[in-house]
Amino acid sequence: MEELNREKFLELCDNFPNLDNIQFISESNLDPSRKTYLYNGLIIKVHEKKEDLTQYLRQNDLKQEYELLLRCNGIDGIPRGVSYCSNDQYDFLLVSFLDGVQLVNLKLSFVQFIKLMKDLSKILFNISRKGISHNDIVPENVLVTSDFNVSLIDFDQATKTKPFIAILRQFLGINIGESKLNYSIITIIKEFIRKKFPKAIYRLKKFLGQKPVQIEKLLVLDEAADPKLKSLLKAWKLAQKSNASSPGIPIAYYTLEYEGVTFPGERPWIRRWNELKNISDYSGKKIIELGCNMGLLSVSLLKDAGAVQCLGVDHDKTILESAEIISGVFNVNPTFRQVNFDSKKNWEDELLSFNADIIFALNVLNWITDKERFLRFLSHFNEVIFEGHDLPEEEKNRFKKLGFSTIEEIGFSERERIILRCRK
Repeated sequence: MEELNREKFLELCDNFPNLDNIQFISESNLDPSRKTYLYNGLIIKVHEKKEDLTQYLRQNDLKQEYELLLRCNGIDGIPRGVSYCSNDQYDFLLVSFLDGVQLVNLKLSFVQFIKLMKDLSKILFNISRKGISHNDIVPENVLVTSDFNVSLIDFDQATKTKPFIAILRQFLGINIGESKLNYSIITIIKEFIRKKFPKAIYRLKKFLGQKPVQIEKLLVLDEAADPKLKSLLKAWKLAQKSNASSPGIPIAYYTLEYEGVTFPGERPWIRRWNELKNISDYSGKKIIELGCNMGLLSVSLLKDAGAVQCLGVDHDKTILESAEIISGVFNVNPTFRQVNFDSKKNWEDELLSFNADIIFALNVLNWITDKERFLRFLSHFNEVIFEGHDLPEEEKNRFKKLGFSTIEEIGFSERERIILRCRK
């Protein structure tokens, strides 16, 4: 089918979507006008022209992506640009199909990972020689076959540059040149190390003199202890087991004082709550807490700030069990949902249906691969309370681009991270 001539392809485009043997594969989470299909062993990327919700997020339209792929034709591990065409309704890009599972869905041994990085490096070196910087090297864009062959897909963020600049960008993550560098191979390596060797990272930070997480033992309660204290102890044990705070290190995220008993964690909750409780008027509001961890913010908003309904969202099942127990101790009833913000599934619609007045996104964006998708989701709300990792001006510019007209600097958390209140 790759011998499809130009005339036949134009006929295919004119008859779209009424084609035999065409199979729908996916739709963009951010833009329903962008879809991908499988057709007789080839991939068709389609953009419906009537709307373009995400072009501002992309370096290239489909024609430009096709031209970049043509420069890379003949390189193993890169989809071959077969053809491009456009009509009144659609843009079409036809590329070769590459088999494999996304790297993000694989659990690899250290030896397997080293082999994959070696093969991916070869691909990156070859496209760098062609003067191409991919700019979006994330696990979702790396495919791995059952016999561990590697491919690199999705060139909608790629740009042309000088070969040595492409090498610096893709291998060292140095953001030089005119175009934006989103992610390099360093991103994938860091994420693998963080997940695979959390204890080693902890020891290295301690060796280098960085302040490590202080691990305190949980107290032991006797049989006659208050049932609420027993429940909180159970919640803190679950939090220590979870990977929602410091993976591989047995510590809860928050420290809480309750009835004279200390339940230890990384961050003092009372200080955290004092930072957040007066930022906005929460009375009578419906609120979503993204990355809720132990759910203490949702609990406090309901118990002490007059919120009428709270939805806590986290990716870790164990930490949500902890949050459920804590909410029971304080006699409030937030709703909790398990969501992976980097999942290809459409999690946005369920959260949007909650119709929240305010949304909290504290210390979340830094840990998400698909940051643009997450920010796009935040843009649906009229008020966002946000804690970031980057410089204040950079964080504020993000929200200006999302359409927020009033952006207040609330201050810095005890970890020296900027807290913003963003409103439309």
